[in-house]
Amino acid sequence: MSDKPMSESRRDAVKLMLGAAVAIPVINLVGVGPARAAAPAVAADDPTAVALKYSADATKSDRVAAARPGKPVAEQTCSTCQFSTASDVPGHLNCTLFPGKVVSAAGWCSSWTVKAA
Repeated sequence: MSDKPMSESRRDAVKLMLGAAVAIPVINLVGVGPARAAAPAVAADDPTAVALKYSADATKSDRVAAARPGKPVAEQTCSTCQFSTASDVPGHLNCTLFPGKVVSAAGWCSSWTVKAA
């Protein structure tokens, strides 16, 4: 057996576990963790985009004919919709209607619904 007393072995094990517990978050902060790619923008020919009449530029969409209650037509954009949330892509938002993709903040689709206050 080992000449080390049992208490020293336990202390060594505890030190090792604490060191690992501290090292893992630091490694993720440094950037050794998995890289995340930016989500792609919704394409005009995307089947969901076509079905929802999505347009990356709300001024070029048919939102006047399909206006929804809650805000004036001019203010109905993806940035004021309840389905959108912030994203890492400048000028774009995440949208629950297009999972894994981003939409233009200035866009519009027929599912536009005013954000709850």
